[in-house]
Amino acid sequence: MDGFQNTLDQDLHTPIVLIAFNGWSDTGTVTTDLADHLIDTYAGNRFLTVDPEEYYVFTEIRPEVRISPEGIREIQWPKNEGFTCHIPEINQDLVIIRGVEPNTNWKKFTTQLSKIIAETKPKLVCTLVARPAAMPHTRPILVSGSSADKEMAHTYGLEASTYQGPTGLIGVAHDAMRKHNLPLISYAALIPHYLSVEENPPATIALLKALEPILGFSVPTTSLEEESVHFLERVEEASKQDSQIGSYVKTLEERYEEMHTFDKSTDNMAAGDANLSADDVLRDVEDLLRRSEEEQ
Repeated sequence: MDGFQNTLDQDLHTPIVLIAFNGWSDTGTVTTDLADHLIDTYAGNRFLTVDPEEYYVFTEIRPEVRISPEGIREIQWPKNEGFTCHIPEINQDLVIIRGVEPNTNWKKFTTQLSKIIAETKPKLVCTLVARPAAMPHTRPILVSGSSADKEMAHTYGLEASTYQGPTGLIGVAHDAMRKHNLPLISYAALIPHYLSVEENPPATIALLKALEPILGFSVPTTSLEEESVHFLERVEEASKQDSQIGSYVKTLEERYEEMHTFDKSTDNMAAGDANLSADDVLRDVEDLLRRSEEEQ
């Protein structure tokens, strides 16, 4: 048994598949919040569920207890689900896979998932990523697109993916889907690494807006924009209360202006070396603390 229950029994119209997993490839809930926003906006129908028993170590990713509206205690297990959404104005279907990166049996998980995705005969498969970067929260979130397929990169105006190193479930899923000759691309939002929060509405909006040319339609974002205003107000207030964080944000703003260029003709930000390793984070914090001590 692989734990997958697939109830899809209809043909889809040139579907685009979006994949988002909490875990190594998602900073907080940026990508899964995007998936949930699309599912809610376009009345997604669930067609895929996965039994978590085979794919999680529950001492590492624990189930949670919630109280229902009726006052009953309920156990919520890690979920991996698939939804279909129909976009009537352009007669387009979306397939949205969202969930939590499993702890174990990645080969089995991605083999079965890629088979199900291939059966939808997708026009395009796009995985969503949010990763920490040397970015200030006071500047626009940068989003970059890439593909390991040079032809796909050229078609969609994306960077060629040349990454080598440790990977997460998204990387393993790409390998499994490539065996089905699926058209694969990926979009990544760069998130301020010093924000210890789960949700980041500005990043979710930026990632969604970057996807619109690929999707072929504009997605309503009013609710996300309202959340974004409140989010930035809270972050700004917190940064004002901590002089070291405030100084660090100013440093990042200066680096941002030096490392990124703004193309007003396309409204696109061209990212420089914004990716941030753990060593980069540590070095930035050490530099900030050292400067603060010198100024005292």
